[in-house]
Amino acid sequence: MSARAKAYVSLLAVMLLSAGAYFANARLSDGDGAASAADQEERQGEAVPVTTALATRGPISHILGSTANLRARREVGVAAQVTGIVTAVLAEEGDSVRAGQVLCRIDDRRLQIDLELTRQRLAQTRIQLEAARIRAEQTDAKLRNKRDELIRSEEAFGLGLLAESEIAIQRHEVEDLSHELRAVESSVRETTARMDELESEIRKVELEISQSLITAPFTGRITERTVELGQSIRTTDTLFKLGAFSPLYADVYLPEAASRDARAGQSATLRLGGPGEDEATGSVERVSPVVDDETGTVKVTVRCSPSLPAFRPGAFVRVEIKTDSLEDAILIPKQAVIEEAGETLVVVLDDDLTARRAPVDLGYQQADLVEVRRGVEAGETVVIAGQGKLRDGDRTRVVAN
Repeated sequence: MSARAKAYVSLLAVMLLSAGAYFANARLSDGDGAASAADQEERQGEAVPVTTALATRGPISHILGSTANLRARREVGVAAQVTGIVTAVLAEEGDSVRAGQVLCRIDDRRLQIDLELTRQRLAQTRIQLEAARIRAEQTDAKLRNKRDELIRSEEAFGLGLLAESEIAIQRHEVEDLSHELRAVESSVRETTARMDELESEIRKVELEISQSLITAPFTGRITERTVELGQSIRTTDTLFKLGAFSPLYADVYLPEAASRDARAGQSATLRLGGPGEDEATGSVERVSPVVDDETGTVKVTVRCSPSLPAFRPGAFVRVEIKTDSLEDAILIPKQAVIEEAGETLVVVLDDDLTARRAPVDLGYQQADLVEVRRGVEAGETVVIAGQGKLRDGDRTRVVAN
């Protein structure tokens, strides 16, 4: 075979191989396209199971929440003001007591004896004062008589009826009586002062006797007893701790921005645990005018007067302050809200159960509900479970609502 013939044969073989490869690729491509179309049709035919809820209209409140420990209105140590031996203990920890109620007694026998002796000295001093006053009256009467007699004698001396020596004697007697009267009046004043002193001493002993009865300074409950029967106590020794359990206070610390919505008089709820646990109502008593420069928080004091015994000083409570309320807001469950790429979304189901992702603006949140201000209308169905992978146009199947 000639060289030219060989070249034609080789060229023909290459063309045949190229044609075979082309048709093979074409058949493969046709198969892949058919498979992709089938997959897409199968995916569109699948319904994603979801749980849904209806967007409704209803009331919602703006709540500022925090935690705190309850504290009593006041808690003081009841201390002794006299020394002595405790003869009776009349109150125990946990007892409710009235203002002025006797909590314990201290031996006051020595004070009673001191009081009796002082009263006796006072009685004697009163007798002495009475005698001094009588002497003063007698001396004053004698002095007046002597002065009258001196006046008459001086008139007689002017007529030459009496000697000058007799006038001098009478003048001397008048002077003596004047000195005596001043001395008696001084004794009266001294005895009066002594009597006033004894009366003050009696009042002091009576006060000490009254202080031997340890009483409650206000109505409350005994939180601690440190005194024992027969104990020797000194002044300023603390015997009891007394707390006023009504009202109770909770001091919560809110971030500066949130605290701007807090006002005195706003209603508040205090819970010992989560929702459904024991709760009490109260109100904001005051809002601190300053911001703590270390924490950036503002102290808000809440007052309550609970009737449940579980509310007591030291109890840990959750405090919720209601700052605002809306009576007709669009509400959806919090579970419906998803965050994606910095955007807040919910998945809404159209009438044919097709998913539609809707951007929303949220408002107040309370318990498990949240207010929707834009993006969802009342009566629309939102997905609360299974919405994470849904895209616009996906078919769904409701398994619970």
